[in-house]
Formats: sequence, C-alpha cells, structure tokens
Amino acid sequence: MDADEIGLRTGNAAAGALAILVLTAGLLLRLPVSVPAAIVIVGIGYAASLAVQDGALDARAPLFAAMLFAAAELGYWSLELRDAVADEPGAYLRRLGLLAGLALGALALGQLLLAFVDLGERGGIAIEAVGVAAAVAALAIVALAGRRSLDGERSR
Repeated sequence: MDADEIGLRTGNAAAGALAILVLTAGLLLRLPVSVPAAIVIVGIGYAASLAVQDGALDARAPLFAAMLFAAAELGYWSLELRDAVADEPGAYLRRLGLLAGLALGALALGQLLLAFVDLGERGGIAIEAVGVAAAVAALAIVALAGRRSLDGERSR
C-alpha cells in the first residue's frame, strides 16, 4: 500500500465519519437537510476515490448507489417516525419490503447500465441494436406518459 492509497483511505474514513456525525446530529435535532448532506459527503468521498483510480469501471458502483439510496430512505423514515401519528399494523414491514425491493431494483439497474457500458466499449452491431431498443423504449415511455396526462385532463 503506497502513500497515495493510505491518504485516500484516510480521507474516505474521515468523510464517512463526518457523514455519520452530520446525520446523527441532524436526526437528533430533527433536521431533514442532514440526510442529503450526509449522502453528499459520502458521495464526495467515493467520487474522490474514483478520480484517483485508473480509468476502469468500478463494478461496485451499483452496490454503492443502492446503499446510498437505502441510507437516505432510512434516514428520512427515522425522521417520519418521530411524528405522533400511529401507522396501521404491518405498515412498517410493507415499507421495509418496498425499500428492500427498490434498493435491489437500483442495484439491478446499475448492473444493467454497467453491462451496457461494457458492451459499448466493444462496439459493433450489438451496441447499435441496444441503442435502437433504448430509443424505442424511451419514446414509448414518453408516449405513455403523454397519453396518461391527456387522459387525466379529459377526466377533469
């Protein structure tokens, strides 16, 4: 381990400790702004580590993104739990299941994006087919959203 790597690890540990401190203080003081602030601090540490590494794709990026998403959701959830309103029975388990599902979805989407980037580096007809399929899917989503918007306007 060279001096640069030691410095990077020390910096990341400091960023993580600062993020924990910001989040803990914010949750104790009931400040919702502390959640994104802590996530940004951790993200800056991760971005710094990517900046000094070689240009290869980081295969851990989707896992990191899913974990950041889960941390942000759990942070906001803990702020919501301070309210005096009682949830219906089983609501916590449903929400936890939804959170886990969304985090796994973020992980899967990140892995898919990494696979597309890897495919893009290889080039050829395969990347052209993926590009066309993505363009068609994007247009279909826009058309579907527009149709729902028009249907909503007509029903009013």
